Amino acid sequence: MLSKSLNPYTMRVAATAAIMSFGTAPALAQEFTWTVQTAYAAGDDLHQTFVELADKIEAMSGGRLVLEVAPGGAYVPAFEVLDAVDQGVLDAAGGDGDYWVGKHPAGSLFASSPGYGMPSIDLMAWMEYGGGKELFTDYITDTLQFSNTVPFLISPAQAQPFGWFEKPVTSVADIEGLKFRTPGLPVDVMREMGASVVTVPGSEVVPALEQGVIEAAEYFSPKADMVLGLPDVRKTYMMPSYLQIGLVQNFFVNQSRWDALPDDLKAIVTYAVMAESADFYWRGLDQNSTALQQMEAEMGVTVAETPREVMEAQLAAWETVLDKYAADDEFFALVLDSQKAFASRAVALKARINPPLDIALDVFGFGGASASD
Repeated sequence: MLSKSLNPYTMRVAATAAIMSFGTAPALAQEFTWTVQTAYAAGDDLHQTFVELADKIEAMSGGRLVLEVAPGGAYVPAFEVLDAVDQGVLDAAGGDGDYWVGKHPAGSLFASSPGYGMPSIDLMAWMEYGGGKELFTDYITDTLQFSNTVPFLISPAQAQPFGWFEKPVTSVADIEGLKFRTPGLPVDVMREMGASVVTVPGSEVVPALEQGVIEAAEYFSPKADMVLGLPDVRKTYMMPSYLQIGLVQNFFVNQSRWDALPDDLKAIVTYAVMAESADFYWRGLDQNSTALQQMEAEMGVTVAETPREVMEAQLAAWETVLDKYAADDEFFALVLDSQKAFASRAVALKARINPPLDIALDVFGFGGASASD
């Protein structure tokens, strides 16, 4: 029942005010547009994940936060995106820890090192629940001294193949003197195994193989390798490998841009990163399996299984490289200890609870090399 104190005039004023308030509320919501650059080429899946992230954020925020994503080199050189975010030249950026190894070697521990047997999806679990996220923040803000940057970890990838070769590697002896391309700390690992490592940008891998600058190379994934043109210059595709058991990428936001967001948009960015991480992994399973089938069926590619001896040598070389850096750097050692503590539980669990995949391959007739996970 209406109160007698609300006369018709008062009710009209109140109703008008309510309608005006309701009608103008969305217009009062502040909108933001961020300039974002990745460290990758426009057609690369590693770039595309940030385009997908931008789409998710825009949809989840109702258009209140728009990320305009450009590829590597659009505003600054690819290796300088982190510097540009910290300095406010870019609002946000995408890259991965292997790109920061030149600044400090621990970057690779958050990107593609073997993580004591943890693939990248497990590495993300360590980051979220085992202390890795906090260590990564320390790495960016304290170790590298980018104190005006808010870091996120995003988009775990499947394990990367060993690479493309003129003929299959049958033993560790075949690696001696091999001119091989790889980035980050795997450079040290392959050198430890006797390879003559040549570092070239991803865009130059195919010309380098054609010109004999390198004899073999790894890039990223079946789909990315196919798009890059590697099946056109090499037909032997070796996998699996512990050289790069996966890859985790990074999303960086300028601290001032982050602080300007209301709490709900901060939450949207945080959970959109998690959503895109899952989506990237799922897309990878679909697209990479399709690409591998296409390369084998239509492009004359032969997939060769990496000998166990070679993979054991990869891990032994990794251990030597990691121990060397840990002995020289306290923070590097701290990250390794944290990874090892988490892996001692996680890797042991997966080895005991997951059935070996080669049984399913045999029973269902899928073919392919034997694998356990």
